[in-house]
Amino acid sequence: MKEEVGDITLGDLKKWPLSVRVMIGLGMVVFFVIFAFYPAYPMTAGRSLVGWTWAACNSYNGFLHGRLVPLIFPWMIWWAWRCRKEEVVKPSYWGLIWVCFALILFWASMRSVQPRWALFGMPLLVIGLAQYLFGGRIAKAVVFPAFFLWFAIPVPGLEAFLRGQWTEDVIEVAVMVGGWCGMSLVRQGRTVIETGTDIHFAFG
Repeated sequence: MKEEVGDITLGDLKKWPLSVRVMIGLGMVVFFVIFAFYPAYPMTAGRSLVGWTWAACNSYNGFLHGRLVPLIFPWMIWWAWRCRKEEVVKPSYWGLIWVCFALILFWASMRSVQPRWALFGMPLLVIGLAQYLFGGRIAKAVVFPAFFLWFAIPVPGLEAFLRGQWTEDVIEVAVMVGGWCGMSLVRQGRTVIETGTDIHFAFG
């Protein structure tokens, strides 16, 4: 299910027919408009997927860093392109499978008013479009940038979890591993002390 576009490399896309480049550009604009402006979640803050994500990534829930993701993501895509610009473009229809999965998640998120489902599918959309337009080898280069988008998914209670039970688990593992290594460790709350020394480790 592949169609090769001659020997055109990713860095030579300017050699594609103008009509093809225009169609690709229009497709990207349509996706952007749908995600950024379409009121998919009219009963939520922001109404659109991008609007809801921006509103949900705030300092109150400890996810203000999520607003940086769309600023960093284009740079990561540019870097992936830079590393793969000598790759021969080999469009593959297999990419449409990932695109369909992403669109199904977006549709389900609208029906259930769960924007996080749509955000969960964004990496699949990015990878699928890259594979459909440019081929599998180039799609592999955008896997990390694509899943980086998950850092924009606000998860309620995650910060409390990291400061709570997760920290407790880390302390338990630290004491256990230290014992295996021959260290005499004593736990006092969230502080681990090595007996007979002034060394102590504070967690959280």
